[in-house]
Amino acid sequence: MKELPNRRHGIIKRVLVNCVLVALLIGLGVWCFDQGKTYKVILGNYAFTGQDGQEHPALEAVEVFIDGNDPVFLLEDDSGTGDATGRRHTMVIALLDENDKPMESRTVEFSIAELGEKLELNVAEYWLKAK
Repeated sequence: MKELPNRRHGIIKRVLVNCVLVALLIGLGVWCFDQGKTYKVILGNYAFTGQDGQEHPALEAVEVFIDGNDPVFLLEDDSGTGDATGRRHTMVIALLDENDKPMESRTVEFSIAELGEKLELNVAEYWLKAK
């Protein structure tokens, strides 16, 4: 008679361990999905007003690289899209001369969370941040 409660205790223990393992696997799956998700980021090159109230012009011509992917070429008051996989990213902005050769480049890091719902990014503003 005393074996029956011990047997029931062992079954309950196995069920609980299996439930915990399933929950961990589901959590791992959600985390992997989130880390591997690719976002379409809208890149704009527009004039903007800084926090100090000063007007900053758009950049004449730039090439933007997000995480080393193919470059996005933007002229003044232009926009384009770039792919960003994951949550944190490194963006390289290369300022081009009249022959489309890089004169100066700056690197800035950003996260998807700081872009908001629209996933829109002003390259001229990030150029200034990267000083």
